[in-house]
Amino acid sequence: MAVTEPSVVHSLRKRDLDVTAAGRIGHDLRFWLVRTSAGREALVATTAEGYLIRGKIYAPDGTLRLDTEGDPPLYLRAEDRRRHGLSLLTDAPLTAETDLQWRSPQSQGGLKPSVVSRAVWDHLGQATVIEEGEAGAPLVYIFIDPYCQYCHQQWSILREKVRQGRLHVRWVPVAVLSRSQGDLGVVQGLLDDPRPVTLAAWMRHQRIRSHDSEAAKRALGLNMALFQALRVSSVPALVYKDRTGQQVTKVGLNPF
Repeated sequence: MAVTEPSVVHSLRKRDLDVTAAGRIGHDLRFWLVRTSAGREALVATTAEGYLIRGKIYAPDGTLRLDTEGDPPLYLRAEDRRRHGLSLLTDAPLTAETDLQWRSPQSQGGLKPSVVSRAVWDHLGQATVIEEGEAGAPLVYIFIDPYCQYCHQQWSILREKVRQGRLHVRWVPVAVLSRSQGDLGVVQGLLDDPRPVTLAAWMRHQRIRSHDSEAAKRALGLNMALFQALRVSSVPALVYKDRTGQQVTKVGLNPF
């Protein structure tokens, strides 16, 4: 008996997209490979009722079964599914990738975004940072992932200003990229020995003493919580105050 395709699949094809069945998860979820005429590809999933899903799909035990936005989208080994799963259910280490995207409800009497931003700045002093530059110079916090090439470039372009004492930088190591989340010993090594020379050894030569202590894990957890509170999705993320005292948050390379 032929299986009826969901109407949304036909709708996608009417947009000159090539849609082919790519597999099934359980009894009700099917996933599809979508291709454009230019050769670009994407994955989507559909429910038995024909709803379209993009993003992560978890098994009842919290393991990751499909991530339509991921690279790779599927993990074949059970240990990889657990490691990338939802930590609230798997008890795997908590990272930005394995946690829920928590938000504060914005009711009529709730905090406004500007108040939330000021609260983030007020708590940045609790982060574990690698500090360099002159204390009296303009201060900037920069969230970095050790495997982020743009973070390496950000570190490089600020060398001269730091050396001249024109900038006071607090580097905040986090694990945002999948590679870092799969190799937490690197970022925890930076947090265990948060000195400029440690960061320089990694940025220049990718040398670090991998670390896995409870203290380093707690430091990473707090840094990740602060990063998530900024409500940005990538690094480098710069946070500083302008001349009027207002917090400024920028994502991406910045000469400052």
